[in-house]
Amino acid sequence: MATTTLENPPTLAPAVQASLAALRGRVRWYVCLEGLACGATWLGVAFWISLVVDWFFEPPVWVRGVILAVAALGLVAVLIKLIALRAFARMTNSNMATLLERRFRHLDDSLLTAVVLTERDDANSVQCSREMLVQTCEEAAERIADVRLGQIFNPRPMAWSMSAAVLLAGTVIAFFVMFAEEGAVWTDRSLLFSDARWMRRSHIEIEGFEDGVEKVARGADFEVVALAHTTKELPQSVYIRYRIEGGRRGWDPMDRVNEAKPPEKQRYSHKFESILADHEFDVIGEVPMGRDVTISGLRIQVVDSPTIADIKLRCTYPAYMHPPHDKRKTATLPAVTGMMEIPIGTQVTVQATANKPLVEVRIDAVRPAARDGGPSEVAAGSDPSYRVLNAKDFSAEGHEFSYTIPSLAEDTTLRFTLSDIDGITGREPVQLTLVVKPDTPPMLGDVQLKGIGPAITAKARLPAVGDVTDDYGIEKLAFHYMVPPAAGDAADQQAPGTQAIELPSILPTNVSLRAVMEVSALELTPGQKLTLWLEGTGLGGGAAEPGVSERWLKDIVTPAQLRAMLEARELVLRQRFERIIEEVTETRDLLLDIDFSDAPPPTEKKADEETAEGAEPGDEAAPEQTPEQRLDSRKLAVERALQNSRKNSHETLGVAEGFDDVRLQFINNQIDTEELNTRLEEGIAKPLHHIGGAMFNDLEASLRKLQQYVADERLGPQKCDLARRQSVDILIEMRRVLDRMIELESFNEAVELLRAIIELQGDLHEQTKQRHKEEIRKLLED
Repeated sequence: MATTTLENPPTLAPAVQASLAALRGRVRWYVCLEGLACGATWLGVAFWISLVVDWFFEPPVWVRGVILAVAALGLVAVLIKLIALRAFARMTNSNMATLLERRFRHLDDSLLTAVVLTERDDANSVQCSREMLVQTCEEAAERIADVRLGQIFNPRPMAWSMSAAVLLAGTVIAFFVMFAEEGAVWTDRSLLFSDARWMRRSHIEIEGFEDGVEKVARGADFEVVALAHTTKELPQSVYIRYRIEGGRRGWDPMDRVNEAKPPEKQRYSHKFESILADHEFDVIGEVPMGRDVTISGLRIQVVDSPTIADIKLRCTYPAYMHPPHDKRKTATLPAVTGMMEIPIGTQVTVQATANKPLVEVRIDAVRPAARDGGPSEVAAGSDPSYRVLNAKDFSAEGHEFSYTIPSLAEDTTLRFTLSDIDGITGREPVQLTLVVKPDTPPMLGDVQLKGIGPAITAKARLPAVGDVTDDYGIEKLAFHYMVPPAAGDAADQQAPGTQAIELPSILPTNVSLRAVMEVSALELTPGQKLTLWLEGTGLGGGAAEPGVSERWLKDIVTPAQLRAMLEARELVLRQRFERIIEEVTETRDLLLDIDFSDAPPPTEKKADEETAEGAEPGDEAAPEQTPEQRLDSRKLAVERALQNSRKNSHETLGVAEGFDDVRLQFINNQIDTEELNTRLEEGIAKPLHHIGGAMFNDLEASLRKLQQYVADERLGPQKCDLARRQSVDILIEMRRVLDRMIELESFNEAVELLRAIIELQGDLHEQTKQRHKEEIRKLLED
């Protein structure tokens, strides 16, 4: 078909244009009304949802804010989606024509064709004749006259939307009319975000929880108490719904406490035990028709319990602890815990630091009871040691406080009960026990008389040796003695006496005592007894009693009697030494019998043959030892030899010390001679110390080596030979010492014989003098 260009193209008839414009307006009104109805429906639904949630749960402000925000956003979404995006969308004539063509079939596309051809920009280039276009427009105008625009809309969706909107709006209006007070509460809570409470059939309040928070000490128990007013309906049950920091949740019933009558309040309680983390909880009361009252947003905040983080003691010591050369009058003891020992009479200032600011500290003193020894607490106000500290007694930060005991005279336990700024009082008082340390007298417990036996001569020198100690200084040290009376002779008793001991320095705290008491100054006679001891006095003012050593009772004897006693002791020591020699000989024989060969020794074979020759028929020969049995025998012999060596070493040193003591007794009693000292020290004591020390130590070391190589057939015999030689050397040296002991005994016997001869000569001389006197008397009588 050829393209025809039209001049003055035809347009739509006014009736058609009016119908399209009217349809466009009706569509916009329809969309707006439907959108408004849906918006009103959404608001009604949001109202009832928020009312139900707020009534049953009474959520906090932020939850109510979220609900309101969701409702507002939902309304905006409805209005935008159902009104803004639809009502204000571009609606062309073609859109309207298409809508009419679909609803009214008799238009037979004439309306749509006319609208499209007349509105095209290239209408001047349409592939049709002018007459055809005019005819199409005329047909569209004729046919649209029969169109009723109201029939194009479906009334049901609009009806449903309007019905829902009217219904919900009616219920909301009815609620506000019928329940004006509840409506006002909803308005205040949901729109104004106030904390107004719903009017309930019952009324519950919670003890404590100012501003909804209660602080509790970590690890403590806490009881939540709810009070229900009996003037209203009591809840059928009360529950507590909690959430623990960290995620755990729970729901527990509260216990009903007793039965209250008006106007009292009914108590309900629930205990949280050992609280370690923050708790948030709600208290919910239920009536037969369901939940009635909810108190939400309550919180238990866990805080540290007040305690003392650090205690220091500032001690001002008493005068007896201040010797002239010691300037330490005060001292601070850091990191004090539990129990502290403090010198008696000390002024003690407790300097404590708490872990958090305090508002009050109660200090109670507990001291031993005067009679039964049990603890007795000082009554409040009856003693200056009872005290309550408050804000003015703390440091600026409230952490530090102090408490002073002027003079510590007895054991005292201080109990500190702390209350902090959180209103928490410590569950258990912090205890500090101050144990009185008395000024003990000087210690002389290890002081002994060296080289002195139970009997002494009248000219003896008594050496006292040992350590004397005192905490604060030794002021005096002296020998004390007395001579008890003989039996039946009370007049023979002497008054107690003293001999002062010179101290090495002024007020020494430790003295290595080497003091001697001269008995000759006492002018004692044989047959008397002497009791002596040492006394030490510390720096004045501390200890009530002096320090005392062991008491020694000594018999006064003649030199001859003491020599006889010491010689008897020498004999006992020699007999002990002879037994030691016998045991060492057995040890040597054990070592000689140790055999490292696998075959039985020839001596054993010969003995076996002799036994076989003399055996009776039927006798069984002794079984031959296996290598393992011979090894066990060697081990047993070495072990026995080692035990004997240790025992003999200890006993030999004991004999050596015994001879040292005998020699010192000779010297201290001044009955010694140079030759006797040389025989006892150089000939006996020193060799015995050498034998019991170095020689036995070498033997023990060799036996230990032999234990290691007892199974070695190459090195074992070498170690065994060395031990044998050493045991033989010890025996040789011990026999030499024994010979010297015997020589000393012979020397003593000779001296005793000479002493007896001298005494006999004295007796003969006395008898001769007596006979001369008698003969002269007879001559004079004649």
